[in-house]
Amino acid sequence: MKELVPYTNLETVKDSNGKITEFVVRTVSYLPKDSKITTSGEGPVADNVLYRPLTISYDGTSTDFDYFGADFTIKREDVGLLERGVNVKVKSTTSSLKSATYGDPEDEGGVSIDYIEGDI
Repeated sequence: MKELVPYTNLETVKDSNGKITEFVVRTVSYLPKDSKITTSGEGPVADNVLYRPLTISYDGTSTDFDYFGADFTIKREDVGLLERGVNVKVKSTTSSLKSATYGDPEDEGGVSIDYIEGDI
């Protein structure tokens, strides 16, 4: 289901002194029209994580598709010691579609975005 992989965009939010306060990852996924989406991956991560795993889970089964937007906010203080970016994956929570899920946690699938060099 590679067509479900989202469009992703990374925004760096800075305070009035130019210091980074957070990263905002904006995504748009093409999913079954009857889907309800949930997201996970925000908050602190272990210091040995290179790419923060961000997941968009959906439960739709419709044959009609539509676009769904989801934003992830990563606070600067939550960035791990070795963290260099994010990896966004789309995952079905419907048992009949699990075999078709793109972004199995065991593989290197998904869309990866690096933080801007020197920003973290």
